[in-house]
Amino acid sequence: MNFAACRFCGPLVIAFFLLAVGQAALAQEAQPAAPAAAPNLLVNAGFECGEEGYTEAPVPPGDTKPNYFPNGWVVTSPMTIPIVTSARIRFANSCDGEAHVERIEGRDSVLIRALDHETDPEPGKPFDVTLLQQVPVISGTDYSLSGWMLTLCGGSFSDPNDCPEGYYMAKLLGIDPTGGTDPAAPTVEWVENRRNFVEADGRTRVGWQNLRTASTAQAVTITVFARINSPFRWHGNHGFIDALSIMQAPTATITATAELISPAPAPPTITVAWQGSLGPDIPLIPNGNHRLLYDLEYWNSESATWQPVASDREGDGSLDFVARCFDVTYQFRVKPRAEQPEGNNGATPNQRYPGLWVESAPIVVPPNLPGPSEPFTATNQIFLPAISTVRSC
Repeated sequence: MNFAACRFCGPLVIAFFLLAVGQAALAQEAQPAAPAAAPNLLVNAGFECGEEGYTEAPVPPGDTKPNYFPNGWVVTSPMTIPIVTSARIRFANSCDGEAHVERIEGRDSVLIRALDHETDPEPGKPFDVTLLQQVPVISGTDYSLSGWMLTLCGGSFSDPNDCPEGYYMAKLLGIDPTGGTDPAAPTVEWVENRRNFVEADGRTRVGWQNLRTASTAQAVTITVFARINSPFRWHGNHGFIDALSIMQAPTATITATAELISPAPAPPTITVAWQGSLGPDIPLIPNGNHRLLYDLEYWNSESATWQPVASDREGDGSLDFVARCFDVTYQFRVKPRAEQPEGNNGATPNQRYPGLWVESAPIVVPPNLPGPSEPFTATNQIFLPAISTVRSC
């Protein structure tokens, strides 16, 4: 419509303008506020029954006690939900009760336990349980997830472990950077650990395992998944989840520079420099003592695989990388991670927060200078075996 040529459009133009302004205001109000810096963005991340607590849920099949689901979390499973409850309420009969309770921090953790745990004729039914929580974030920002789990296949503490060879229980942490809530969705980025609570000798304790991963948020919410999958039926199978933490990940930048001459008399020395930051959240961890560490790798167009250059480099720095080949493209990448030195009186448990790989711009090494050619004559022909002098680039 041509508003300038319309004699009756005054009220219509005003109405259209007000409608547009109103819709813009609603759109602005619909956007959640960016989360403030915090030492943990999760709700009820420590699963303490005396604080954020649990809500009573139905009694699982064949059991006598109700389940208790942790508040702030959704409990989901593709099969019948087994025992999912507060470890302290289960073993001490109340949140205030005293009993041995497996946990990595505080006084409580989430217990996930197979149906017919030790009940014949088929004890230890398979299960696959996921806890999930959506977290407000800043789209386009990297986030790091760290948490602790313990799994016990054949998990009787009084007898040596008898978990059959080839059986396992999988501990998994995952992030859906799109904010989806389906654990089976292809957008979920998982990290997995299958170590049992003891070594193969059945006695040497392995204990709690730290899982960690990182992802770039693609929406204003991301979803955190903590999952224990017990795919084999075996007596005593159960596991624990505790001390989950998500926050802005450590970040890094990397540059690669070299003096290039074409054609080149020798492969160049490439100076690789990196720097980074712990981000706004990690320094807020109470009693935290996290250091910024870096791992570096290089790639070239001949091998086309990433190979290590340096690991566990603390703090910003640089190194000189001597190229080995001509007419090859080199590239470098760095991955930051925040860790506390062991035994250094930092925050407990010792969470590790990985960042994401960041790549440098490519360095194109030119061809080498042609060497002088001299005529060669011989009266006798000598045949020698071919000897390769090619070095890895």
